[in-house]
Amino acid sequence: MSSIGEMWQKFRKGMRSFRNGEFLLKVGADKFYMHIMYLFLLMWLSILLSLKVDKTLSRVGENKTAIEQLRIYHAQKEAQLVKLHSASAAEKRLRELGSPVTIPQEPATVVKKK
Repeated sequence: MSSIGEMWQKFRKGMRSFRNGEFLLKVGADKFYMHIMYLFLLMWLSILLSLKVDKTLSRVGENKTAIEQLRIYHAQKEAQLVKLHSASAAEKRLRELGSPVTIPQEPATVVKKK
């Protein structure tokens, strides 16, 4: 039981020295302080750039969706414009020919066959 207690004390002492920074001094890492800080800075920049790229890619996806919806809307409006132009042109020709036929105001009725 005493060996477990000693191991626990050593573990606590080691964690305390690690928390206080004494561990780095014991292993001689103080010589590499600038290298450690440089590595930390590079890791931080890498994470930051990765997040920026993800944000940009998500925005590009949203913009592609919006552009596709606008293309569909434009195509629908263009089709309506062509339909109105052809209908008005046909009505104009019919008037020139003296026909009483005009553009229908109500939707067509479907006659079912028996």
